[in-house]
Amino acid sequence: MSEQIQALNDVQHALHDRRTVFQFQDRPVDAEIIMRALASAHWAPNHKHSWPWRFVLPGPGLKARLVDYFAARLEKKLRNRGTPEADLPEMLANGRQRQERIPAQIIVYATQCGDPLRDKEDFASACCATQNLMLALWSEGVASGWKTFDSPEAYALLGLDPASANLVGLIQLGYPQLRKSGRRPPLQDFIIQTD
Repeated sequence: MSEQIQALNDVQHALHDRRTVFQFQDRPVDAEIIMRALASAHWAPNHKHSWPWRFVLPGPGLKARLVDYFAARLEKKLRNRGTPEADLPEMLANGRQRQERIPAQIIVYATQCGDPLRDKEDFASACCATQNLMLALWSEGVASGWKTFDSPEAYALLGLDPASANLVGLIQLGYPQLRKSGRRPPLQDFIIQTD
């Protein structure tokens, strides 16, 4: 760990230390840890106190449908890349097994009211809640990965109407197999100073 990170307070340390992880140990995540993380997510800022975030905790039926969803998505991706037909069965079986082994998942979406500005603000708030969720999980040794989960098939799978719900993502979580340190390009490359 760098000297710079050691000098940071706990919140800053968590922000710098958290990593996206998709390779998890084969052990369950305690429901109490998940609930504490959801409680932290619920403290995200939200304009006009709209509380737009919703968290779906998949049960066995939805978990199985998610495996099928991601298997179909993987197959489409592999076929679009021109993967040889002979390689598909093994690659698809491996992809399905990876999905089945994920210890826990949380689907996050933002409610929508139809007002473009409010819907944009509410989506941003739900994204803040998702970051809170991931940081809270990390603080308890649980890693997570935020997957894009926004397609007509995803809405149908969840029984959501895109007019009233905006999918933020699927958060996959578990205890990390490896903990790696991260790097970022220089901050100055992203700062625009004006007069």
